[in-house]
Amino acid sequence: MKLTFLGSGACFYPKLHNTSAYFTYNNNLILLDCGETVYERLLQCEDIASYGQIYVVLTHLHADHVGSLGSLLSYCTCVLKKRIYVIYPNEQVCKLLSLLGIADDFYYYKKTLGNELEGLSVIPVKVSHASDMECFGYEIQCGKSHIYYSGDASDIPEEILVKFKSGEIQTIHQDTSTHESNSSSHMYVGKLEKKIPFEERKRIVCMHLDSDCHKELEEKGFSTIEAFG
Repeated sequence: MKLTFLGSGACFYPKLHNTSAYFTYNNNLILLDCGETVYERLLQCEDIASYGQIYVVLTHLHADHVGSLGSLLSYCTCVLKKRIYVIYPNEQVCKLLSLLGIADDFYYYKKTLGNELEGLSVIPVKVSHASDMECFGYEIQCGKSHIYYSGDASDIPEEILVKFKSGEIQTIHQDTSTHESNSSSHMYVGKLEKKIPFEERKRIVCMHLDSDCHKELEEKGFSTIEAFG
């Protein structure tokens, strides 16, 4: 299972485009988040009409993670005649879509991906990011491939860290900030350094970046993303 990134930037660093990734499974496309820049870049990158089904898995409802979801749903329903799935553990997403004028029959809503795709496990993990909404990372497993995608998160959940250090989880894709602040919204790289031994940092892929800090992060032993385009 390989994630293809459509962007790797934080909300306040649009140069790198909104952080979002997708992967394919048995001719289905699974998209992780759908921020403002994602709909256009997804259509540039993929012929989404060719897929049997599309699943949009959301980490939380900030605009840089759901900002073009309404456009994607409208396009798939009205142009492709394809009703796609929206996956998010909190029904608040349905209220948001309703305010955007997206009718219930434009999509299928599910709290979790469940057993729709046999052999693929996408499990939500609560993370700390915003005090006024539920936010989730996702533990994703397909065959021998087992990864964790943090979404926006100020820390790595302990159960994920244990699985990573034991080798059960091979790769963590982690929201990483280079600016230390009093905010507990994002994972400060200094905190990440303390949690992850240098010899294991190559398996941490830093995303949701707030600057052109790729060289700095790589010098610390972490991996970074080269997004599409």
